[in-house]
Amino acid sequence: MRYLIHNIFSHKLLVVVLMIVFLGTSYVRGADPSSQKINFTERYKELLLESQKAPTKEYMKEVAFDAMEACQTVIKAGDYATALKFAALAVKIAKLSGNNHAITSANRLKLRSSLLNREYRKVEKNHKKLKQDANDSKSATIYGKFVALYLNQWKEGLFWLAKGDDTAYRTLAKKELSNLNDEATTLAIANGWLQLAENEKGLAKRTLELHAYDLFRRAWSSSLGADRARIDAMMNKLPIRYLNDMLETDVIKGPFPLGKNGSLGVGNEKFTVNNLVFPNGLGLHPPSNGSARVRYNLNSQYKTFETGVALMDDTYVFRGTIYFWVVGDGKVLWKSAPIRGRGDVQYCRVSVKNVKTLELRTESPGKALGAHAVWLDPHILKY
Repeated sequence: MRYLIHNIFSHKLLVVVLMIVFLGTSYVRGADPSSQKINFTERYKELLLESQKAPTKEYMKEVAFDAMEACQTVIKAGDYATALKFAALAVKIAKLSGNNHAITSANRLKLRSSLLNREYRKVEKNHKKLKQDANDSKSATIYGKFVALYLNQWKEGLFWLAKGDDTAYRTLAKKELSNLNDEATTLAIANGWLQLAENEKGLAKRTLELHAYDLFRRAWSSSLGADRARIDAMMNKLPIRYLNDMLETDVIKGPFPLGKNGSLGVGNEKFTVNNLVFPNGLGLHPPSNGSARVRYNLNSQYKTFETGVALMDDTYVFRGTIYFWVVGDGKVLWKSAPIRGRGDVQYCRVSVKNVKTLELRTESPGKALGAHAVWLDPHILKY
């Protein structure tokens, strides 16, 4: 199973947080290309040869995703220039496959790899200094910000920021590293990152906001009753909100309950699309000759809704047709093209300005056996 975890943002600004990269726990050596034993040159040749001999477009799609997975491995090794080469190869192969999901994912990964390559060159000398002196506070701040705000690897980023010379970042990093078991402390740290975000611009600002959101969500998911309502009100003030973390209303289910947290709605099984997982995904299987729906109260607080839609991976051959609808206050905002097969994704980005009630709907005009319709990390934005 591939774990290139997607957050469906369309802004180039947020490319770095589309796929989370897990670095090694050896903080300096974990991002050092020379410490890796993988022969990237040979792997590149293998993928290129596979693409040239691909017998079908479906096989070509699989090679494209394999190239993306290899790119992530190279990023993990810290060799961002080579990662860019793999990403460019993935884009080329994805285009040949004609698969929209592969093409979109590869292009996003190429943008991310280019960004990492460019930004790492700015901090490379500081990274090298830390190998000589791990207590170089200035270098720790500079490199720590790169790791946290560009790689989105907060565990390692916090390690360096806690050793840095930026008082605000150092204080919050130490607090987060020492204690996230207490709800009040977690919320205070989240608010601290939000305050820092106000003084940042561009990607740094967005990444800090997303990290704060993750901390708010951690507190929200473990709370009940009045405490959850209080935290929910705090989360409504954030610039982003996953529908997965909102209270749904007026649910009309199909043969399966509404699936949350990337599940089908039955048990703990997580769905995948092209072997990718979507931790904030929703499952909404429609009934035969009918529709399933779920609604959310936006209260006119948001401007944009984004998601991907697809049929989940399954060995069962689906022979029907599925439609996805996005409805705001009774008005159709978006309708997918007919989806008849697995392995491809359609993307939706629509305005929800002044929308009070948002509805997600899936419809099957015929038999719906095997129609596991899924929404890929749907979220709303205040910009």
